[in-house]
Amino acid sequence: MLAAVSLSAILAENLITILFLVALVIIIYFVTHAAVKIQGFGLKSKFAQMELEHKKIEALANKQKMENLREAAAMLTDAEREKIESIKVDKGILARRTIALMGEIEERVARLERGTENAQLGKTLGDIVKNEKKLFKR
Repeated sequence: MLAAVSLSAILAENLITILFLVALVIIIYFVTHAAVKIQGFGLKSKFAQMELEHKKIEALANKQKMENLREAAAMLTDAEREKIESIKVDKGILARRTIALMGEIEERVARLERGTENAQLGKTLGDIVKNEKKLFKR
């Protein structure tokens, strides 16, 4: 009986130590996990800042490019400007035609879908009527 009491006392002492160590490991895990998350947020914000700076630089480069094009356009002869303008007009006409054709195609496809659906429903209705006549012969 004395051996059982001393064994339970040893287990109780070791159990407290084990529980303390487990609790310590859990606390360390959560602290390091939180630290990694905080560090990750810092990296994300730095990445977002770098991305924003990149977009600003791109915008400035585009602005400079447009200014250079305007300056070059100012140096064009009247014939060159008229040629460019006629190309722009042709491009506008083609764009309008393209939009019109796309609209016509969309409407024709929608009409075709409705016609196909209508034909299928009519066939189904005919089959139902035929089967009803067979089933309910009078």
